[in-house]
Amino acid sequence: MTNSFAPTDPSKDKKSPTVDPTKIARVEIFPPIGIARVGDSGVRPDGSSDGEIEYYYAPEVPGITDPPADMFRDKKQRIRRQASSARPHRLFRVYAYDAGGAVLGEINNEQNYTLSWTVHVANKKAAYYEFSGEHTHDRLYRERKKTLRNPDTDPVGGTLSGDPFDKSLEGRARLIIDPGAKPLTRGSETEPVVLAGRFDGSNPAGSGVPVTLGELRTDAQGRLVFLGGTGLARSVQKTNEFYQPEIISEFDSIDWIDDICDGWVAVSVAHPDSPDLSKLTPLKATVCSAPPKFAWGIESPTSLYDILENFYKKKQSYEDHSGTDFYKDIWPVLAGTYGLSWVNEKAFQGHGPGGFGDFLPLEQTLSSSGSDSKPLREHVFERLREPDFRNKDQAHVQLMPRLSGDNGDALEPGTVPSTVTGEPITRFAALTELQYDRFQRWKDGNFTVGTKLGTIKVIEDYPIADQPVMLARAALEQTIGDPLYPGIETFWIAKLDPTWKVDPQNVRPPFRVDYDRCLPGFLSRGLALPWQSDFDLCNTHWWPSARPDNVLSIDTNVQQIIDGKTTNPKGVSALMGAQPRSRWTEGLRDTPEDTTTSFFPGSTDMIHKWKDLGFVAKLSLASAVTPVWVEVERNLPRGFLPSRNE
Repeated sequence: MTNSFAPTDPSKDKKSPTVDPTKIARVEIFPPIGIARVGDSGVRPDGSSDGEIEYYYAPEVPGITDPPADMFRDKKQRIRRQASSARPHRLFRVYAYDAGGAVLGEINNEQNYTLSWTVHVANKKAAYYEFSGEHTHDRLYRERKKTLRNPDTDPVGGTLSGDPFDKSLEGRARLIIDPGAKPLTRGSETEPVVLAGRFDGSNPAGSGVPVTLGELRTDAQGRLVFLGGTGLARSVQKTNEFYQPEIISEFDSIDWIDDICDGWVAVSVAHPDSPDLSKLTPLKATVCSAPPKFAWGIESPTSLYDILENFYKKKQSYEDHSGTDFYKDIWPVLAGTYGLSWVNEKAFQGHGPGGFGDFLPLEQTLSSSGSDSKPLREHVFERLREPDFRNKDQAHVQLMPRLSGDNGDALEPGTVPSTVTGEPITRFAALTELQYDRFQRWKDGNFTVGTKLGTIKVIEDYPIADQPVMLARAALEQTIGDPLYPGIETFWIAKLDPTWKVDPQNVRPPFRVDYDRCLPGFLSRGLALPWQSDFDLCNTHWWPSARPDNVLSIDTNVQQIIDGKTTNPKGVSALMGAQPRSRWTEGLRDTPEDTTTSFFPGSTDMIHKWKDLGFVAKLSLASAVTPVWVEVERNLPRGFLPSRNE
């Protein structure tokens, strides 16, 4: 079947330089980690097929904050899926290297190369341990982390270790969705490979429900396109075919399943003029399928890219550049606080348009290494929390980032430390050691200015040698790296040394999962089950760059500002920023903060209504001096309270 839908691709008219196959000594897949995002495009609410799947490509270069050209919803108002692909402006492709380690360029069908892909992803959430944070240190935690989800189904004999790399759980077959390794060698005109599996839960083997984790496709050049699943979640309890029970657990719902997944991507390369190419074995890349990013173009202070660069700095002395580059290292964090102010009320109080902590008007001063800007640089640096929880006196919200940590909710002023499980400092996020060191050099005036990210719009306009690094950064800069409690794209396993493969050849960037230790499905199995339950509950101090808290809706007053009918001497951005915000989850029931362990009405509503919530996107407004983000494409009416199981 020919696929008629084609997403907008700014790189479609770009061509890769021809690579001589006789000079190739090594091939590798980039980016090393790609993120796909689920969406219900192409399916009905019950998961049955309903037309063609529409999708969009995530940015191919760092610093792109504009929304996708075709926006987020298809013609039926369902959420488009974010594709991982091996094409520029997508997420996976193949680069060739010569014997000296120099990048020769991308190789694809256009140059008479044949790319034979194999992908193995899985969902193993239901077979994993009940959720626990990385830094909880009380007796209850040590016991609880060895308690299984779905404990009465496919029990595991012997002593449970609680190890996040535990392979003894692989025998819990009724709780694992594993389509196996799937090959693909073809062009865009052919049928997709469906990643189909089954989830039985507590039902007899083979009697459960089919679950599709996504699809594999290729474009005309043979580059891989990975589409994630639908994002739908359900219970398989055999009570009533048309009845779905309430969510009664924050992280560990029994007999529930979603279609989040992760795993490896492999490729072999052939060319008629170089038979030995097929003998090359590139390192496996990784794909993670994650929830939609509802706050587009807004970054977390620490992404997975920052986490990995920090790890490889320690293990291989790898950095994607030497020294401190203002526009690569400093400005994304500072400008990011302004972006967060459009999705989080507390960020707005500190960093909103025209506020004391609005860094955008100070860009020229902050990018100067002169003595005049030194007091401001020092002031900003003094507000940063030290990395790795090394200063226990910094467990308060006056420091940045004002986000929760890997051990639970950030402590509000007045909290008595003795009432907190574990060290209070572990309740707060911080930059990585590498990020912090770069800020320290910036504070001391020891930095270069560089070029603002986003100035270059397509990957082909970067030098060939820089393209792999830029693809990796673009793929991960919009992810959550801290906190991981549990996380959005992956959980705290991403911060553990055994997860990552140390490559002695040090191909830039060297970010590779060690699949001898970390099997397909391991990166996501510690996330909430289903994903919507935690997505509802984790607000305020958690992940506003992915899951908005407070948003600016386009009501009559805001529309008048957009139309230029309402003005203010402080400017359009300040005027827009001062408008009342709405709760992003308005229309869903509230889960009480002091909820019992089995009452999560907001999570139940999120199961059914996530696909109707709005996206926050940057508004193209010529009259605005600084960017403005507003909620768009919301299908759930405000003030609407859904009935149970709607």
